[in-house]
Amino acid sequence: MQQNNQDSVLLDLLRDGSADAFTIVYKKYRHFLMSLAIDMLKDEDKAQDLLQEFFIDFWQKKLFLKIDANYQNRDSTSIMRNYLYASVRNRCLNKITREKKFTSIIPDEPFTPKDPLESKEIYNEVNKALKSKVPPKSSVAFRLRHYDQKSHKEIAAEMNTSIQTVKNQIGTAVKILRGYFHPAHL
Repeated sequence: MQQNNQDSVLLDLLRDGSADAFTIVYKKYRHFLMSLAIDMLKDEDKAQDLLQEFFIDFWQKKLFLKIDANYQNRDSTSIMRNYLYASVRNRCLNKITREKKFTSIIPDEPFTPKDPLESKEIYNEVNKALKSKVPPKSSVAFRLRHYDQKSHKEIAAEMNTSIQTVKNQIGTAVKILRGYFHPAHL
């Protein structure tokens, strides 16, 4: 019950705009949430990116306002802890779902068709689309992520930009490639 009381106070402070309360929540729950994200995503860099985005949204978009401090659960676990767990879990599930949709169109794993000419043809088509349809920076970010298997953090450092910009550029490339390789286009 002690944790519930402590989190109720933190929640009140967050609602009053206390950056110190946010720092306490971050320090108190980051390891727990990081373990969850790594366990679900199976990739420490992706988990770190996801958690960073979550905590930015938690503070900037005031997601803590969605937490009902009056709710009492039976097992006396913290409502804040439950909210954070559910939020990060849902973001992980959404990321996994998006990646599955993406890999059904453009696989992460090397495509190994029975006919070597087919592989070269697919590679050439993707490169042709990257050169002619995708903006240059999006094309570079896509290649670094999916050809060189670099993390968003590594790409951001290499391209001298933010992680979010890298994600946006890769998202742009994927969207364009999906449209290009859509059956109606072929």
